[in-house]
Amino acid sequence: MKTKILSVIIGSVLCLIVPALRASDDLYLMYEEGKALFNAGQFAEAREKLAVVASKNPSHVPTRAMLSQIEQKLGVDNTMLRRSYQAVIIEKIEFADAQLEEAIQAVRILSKKATNEKIIPNIIIKDPALNSKIVSLSLNNVPLTEVLNYLAKLTGARLSYEKNAVMFSNPAG
Repeated sequence: MKTKILSVIIGSVLCLIVPALRASDDLYLMYEEGKALFNAGQFAEAREKLAVVASKNPSHVPTRAMLSQIEQKLGVDNTMLRRSYQAVIIEKIEFADAQLEEAIQAVRILSKKATNEKIIPNIIIKDPALNSKIVSLSLNNVPLTEVLNYLAKLTGARLSYEKNAVMFSNPAG
């Protein structure tokens, strides 16, 4: 009888410990992936992984140090804004030889349509020289974040998600 009770108690304790250990392993793997991306110079991708680690373990010093260095290199990032924009799926976007300013206006309209007028992205072009850059783009069923990434790459702009807006700025400034 005592053996049966003891095995039930041990089984119950293991049921509680194993998921906690698995979560700890997952967090460690996320940290290692973020660290590898950081070391490879893929700072935007590293920030995504390390932000998850920091949210689960805010006192993890190596993660905070890497995030601080990434912020110095890339600027402030609003992960919540990025995630809300990532959830917006643009069914189809297509334009040829359009100025960035016009393309951004189209993105706003398509985002508004895709979310039944719930999300209208606040996108600011900080460098006036970027307004007249010409872009061509044809994409289907992609997140809003990908559309913005493509536009930034096509124009040579730096893209950052700040507190209340997405900023297109000169990469040097």
